[in-house]
Order: sequence, then structure tokens, then C-alpha cells
Amino acid sequence: MLAHAREKLFGKGLDAIVANDVSRKDAGFDSENNAVFILLRDHPQPIELPLMSKLEIAHRILDEVVKLRRNTASDRAESARNS
Repeated sequence: MLAHAREKLFGKGLDAIVANDVSRKDAGFDSENNAVFILLRDHPQPIELPLMSKLEIAHRILDEVVKLRRNTASDRAESARNS
């Protein structure tokens, strides 16, 4: 699963991708809970989110998106200063 997600991440030129094991009986479809991995292009290790509510998962994913946006904005600002 992680290898496939990493392949998609780089193959499609994404900044991040969220992967979950859809075969788990205690998470995913027909469940209030999920467990996922967040893979980020610039970080070698995936972020593992253990079994928790889907709302909590969504908040954690959004936290990572906010971090990505901050880093992108600061990178652009730095690049503009150096131009």
C-alpha cells in the first residue's frame, strides 16, 4: 500500500497523498474510524495516523496541508527576496 502511494505521489507530481488500507474491518468504509498514512514529497518517512475518528483524521490531514502551504509561501517569499 505505501509503495503504491509513494509511486502515485511522485508519478503524479503531488505534494502529498493520504493512503489507507481499505481491507481493514475496523476502519474505512462502514466505520466511524480510520487509520491512514500521510506521505509528503519532501519528507522520507510517512506520517502514521493510528485508528481514530474520521473527523480527527480530517483535522490532522488539514494540519499537514496548512504546514505545506506555509512552507510553500515562505519558499516563494525567499525566492522573491533573492531575485
